[in-house]
Amino acid sequence: MWPGNSRNLQDFLTHVAIALLEMDCLAFLTVAVLLSCTSCIFVPLEGKHVDSTMKLARDMTLECVYPKIGRIIQMSWRKENNSSKEKIAVFRLPYDLSIANGYKTRVRISNNTTNNKSLIFNNADEEDTGFYLCSFHAFPHGIWEKQIQVVQSDDSKSQVFLDPDVTADSQVTKPRRNVTIMCWHDSDITVNQVIWERVQVDRVDFIGQCLESGLQVYGSDYEGHVQIDCATEEYSTLVLWNVSASDAGLYHCSCFGANGKNESGWTKLTITGNVPLISMQHIVFIAGASAILIIITLASVVAIAYHKRKKNKNKRINMMKIFYAQRSHNCGCQHKANVNRRQNMASSGETQDEIYENVKCS
Repeated sequence: MWPGNSRNLQDFLTHVAIALLEMDCLAFLTVAVLLSCTSCIFVPLEGKHVDSTMKLARDMTLECVYPKIGRIIQMSWRKENNSSKEKIAVFRLPYDLSIANGYKTRVRISNNTTNNKSLIFNNADEEDTGFYLCSFHAFPHGIWEKQIQVVQSDDSKSQVFLDPDVTADSQVTKPRRNVTIMCWHDSDITVNQVIWERVQVDRVDFIGQCLESGLQVYGSDYEGHVQIDCATEEYSTLVLWNVSASDAGLYHCSCFGANGKNESGWTKLTITGNVPLISMQHIVFIAGASAILIIITLASVVAIAYHKRKKNKNKRINMMKIFYAQRSHNCGCQHKANVNRRQNMASSGETQDEIYENVKCS
């Protein structure tokens, strides 16, 4: 493997070509082909990184949370060592889950939310060290992946984990603000690369880096949430957008110089106050919705009361009509009986003093 970058390799092959030009045309053609395919010799890919590095623990959780908004179709976990790929689990939403036989008794998939499918180990051992790949297939964004490396504690010397005695600059801010963290280095250092990480006791998250080519590469968990600027000669900046309590912690930057000089810095970020559960817009929305609900409820109560009152009124009117109809019928019958009695007495020649009677029709 060529230890330098592609530019150094090209310069080297150019000098070789000039030297061989006078010796053999076939050799010259061979080198010319190599020059046209330097990428075939330069195996390492610029910007290749691991999103998270974790220390091996008996009970550990490899976190994988899909950060975008979309319709998740399927997700999978697999282990990658060298050229081999071992399937661990495949989850087809909403309920279909398939776990490989070798992992059924040792792992489970978190199912707290649709986008959180972390891999939870029980009784992990040395064989569980290596590289793990979490993959989400979602519409319309396509495939999103996160790579996690699990290392043993004694093999993590090359990786900076949290040192309780570390000296760090301090920054304090409030939730929902943008925070800028600066990483200073000597002006006489020609910086080729800057790497930003978030460091915890048993885990290091890759935030992003500035490459020698000027490109910026971001970790899967931080893409769209941060911005890195390495344009200046004396410092690099990391901007965290819309921070929350989960962003608090230690941030580490590493500057790698072309002359072999390297520098690093630490910053402790503290988020003060409680994260507001709802914003002012939410309060206004809830208040408006509550007012509308109250109005609808009052209108319903008034409508029901009016309908009931009207129904009772109609009922009283009908009862009064029935009452007066019965009264009129009773009075008519009594009057008719009296008339018939007088007529009968007149026809028989009987005389009788007139009797006045108060008749109450009921």
